[in-house]
Formats: sequence, C-alpha cells, structure tokens
Amino acid sequence: MTRTSAKRPFLHDLGRALSWHRRKIAVIAAVAAVLTGISAARSPAPPTLSVVRAVRQLSAGQVLSAGDLRTEALPRSAVPAQALTDPDAVVGSAVNAPIAADQVLTELDLGVPRASGPGLVVAPLRLADARVAGLLRVGDRVDVIAARDSGPSAVVAHSVLVVGLPAPADGGALAGDGSGPLVLVEVDLATATRLDDTGGSGRLTVVLR
Repeated sequence: MTRTSAKRPFLHDLGRALSWHRRKIAVIAAVAAVLTGISAARSPAPPTLSVVRAVRQLSAGQVLSAGDLRTEALPRSAVPAQALTDPDAVVGSAVNAPIAADQVLTELDLGVPRASGPGLVVAPLRLADARVAGLLRVGDRVDVIAARDSGPSAVVAHSVLVVGLPAPADGGALAGDGSGPLVLVEVDLATATRLDDTGGSGRLTVVLR
C-alpha cells in the first residue's frame, strides 16, 4: 500500500468527525437561539409592593404585636387601597374590626380612620342598640334612621360608609359609655352636621344595604 493510499482513510475519518461535530454545534446553536427567543418574549415581572398581613385571626380592639404580623410582596395591581407597608409602624395599634388570618391590613383597619377623599369627614354615630352595631362590618353601606318620641321615624342619611366599629365592651374608645356604642361613618360635612343634630334629639339605628 502506498503512502498516499494510507492517508485517504485517515482524511476521510477526519472529515466525518469534523462534519459530526459541526452538526452538533449547529443543533446546540439552534436550541440556544430558541431559548433566547423565548426568554426575550416573556413579559417582565410585574412591579410588587411589600404589604403587612395578619398572621392569625384578630379580634376587634386587639392591640397588635410583632408576632401578629408578617410582610409579603404582592403585585401592585393586587394591593388594596391604603394598604399598610411598615409592620413596625403598626405594632401597638388597635384593630377597629375583626381581621381574618392572612388578610392585608389597611389604614381603615387600625386606630381612628381618616376620610378617604376631599369633602369627606369621619363622623361618630351613636346607635341606640349595641346589638345592631354587632351586625356591622367595616365597609358596609347603611341608611341611618332616627326614631323620635313624637312623630314618625325618618331616614336621615342614605348609603353612608362604615369605617370604624366599637371595640369589645371591656375597652376601646368606641365601646360607648352606657348611652350606646359609637360607629364611625364616612360622610360629607353637611350629612355629619345633620347626624349630629338628629342624634341629640332621637334614637339612631341603621339598616344594611
């Protein structure tokens, strides 16, 4: 066998090996291109906000400790209005109404709530019957009815928003002084004035919408 003949199988095998490796490299490059395209097509992660959640069920009037709270990052689109974001600022505050386990806490849940917009105020509403106050929840819409000793009962305010409820009978500024529990409602100033005038001359109750 001549030297030239001996080189031909070697060169043939080398060419096949190079061709095989080129095909492997081409496949890897194609897969990488597909993965890069998928990654580029994915929408960016939505912005998040860290909010304060209740670790366990909380009762109305309960003073919060650090062990009652945890934080969690939620998509901003899922965060309720006036959500609380700093657990250290919440510790020591009292809960206005019962809070479910894992619920996101808002400003309306703690302390004395503030009006949510211009032209609105938070007004106290003293109810004649504590059992009626026990039926209410923050966020309810109610009509306020005044019962007078002389003359028929009358609706004095329509569709007012309940923003604060009495604490348990053993404490809390809204628990009442024996003349009836206080409920906080969000209304305009004219309605607040009318409720104050009516409350002094009649017994107030509410009906749920």
